[in-house]
Amino acid sequence: MQNKRFFVWLLLAVPFLLGSCSYERVDAGYVGIEVDLYGEGEQSVTPVQGFVWYNSVTTAVYEFPTFVQNSVYSSTEGTSNREFKVTTQDGLSCAFDVSLNYRVEQEKVVSIFKKYRRTLDELSETVIRNYMRQGFNTAASRYTAEDLYQKRETFQSDAEKIIRSLLEPEGFKVEQIVILGTMRLPNSVMQNVEAKVNAKQLSLKKQEELAQAQADAAKKIAETEGYAQSLKIQAEAEAYANKVRQESLTPMLIQQQFIEKWDGKLPIYGEVPKIFKDVSGR
Repeated sequence: MQNKRFFVWLLLAVPFLLGSCSYERVDAGYVGIEVDLYGEGEQSVTPVQGFVWYNSVTTAVYEFPTFVQNSVYSSTEGTSNREFKVTTQDGLSCAFDVSLNYRVEQEKVVSIFKKYRRTLDELSETVIRNYMRQGFNTAASRYTAEDLYQKRETFQSDAEKIIRSLLEPEGFKVEQIVILGTMRLPNSVMQNVEAKVNAKQLSLKKQEELAQAQADAAKKIAETEGYAQSLKIQAEAEAYANKVRQESLTPMLIQQQFIEKWDGKLPIYGEVPKIFKDVSGR
């Protein structure tokens, strides 16, 4: 009778046991976590790899990728508002979208799951996002709204350093944080920023025009000075040439030139001029 009863229970238990038996394959690039759903303490979570057979009633297996993950927090993603909003030093609100590249440190996967008991997708939307919000707000408190807009890259770098200091001790290695698109500031701030930008551009344009005018004036002065210098050189050259000519006209040379041009005829009437003079100096 007892054997029969045991056999009946066995027939009932076998399908249940077979139905609750499951397996999971943990591929390379992932760390598997086998969790004892009814256990407590350190022994309830253990790392696994490869093919894992387990009882789905008492055990669960989770996979954590250890390669780089990308999370985009944007107002256009999903149905909820996922953008980041911060408060600046002057008490104004600024909103922006963010892209985060990060990875889980393999040796910290078990401790991450023991602490938070959530999958990586859930952690991305809760723990990681909360730390990022804290980092962005801490950095934004050092900037006015205008500075936040005009010094965007510096703000992004400051925020990234803070977020790294918050996430990396938890086992999340930050690869890159990028603010996407345009920062969304109050209209009054944007108008003020645009007015300053336009004024700066106008000032730069005036400076360029002044520099061009100065360059043109300097060019004309240089051309005038060059022309005057050339005239001076030409006049000096002519004066020197005249001086040389004057000094070269000696009495002997003058008499020689007269002889070369004389046709040999003397006047018939009147006194005959003395044509040849003593040019020997005696």
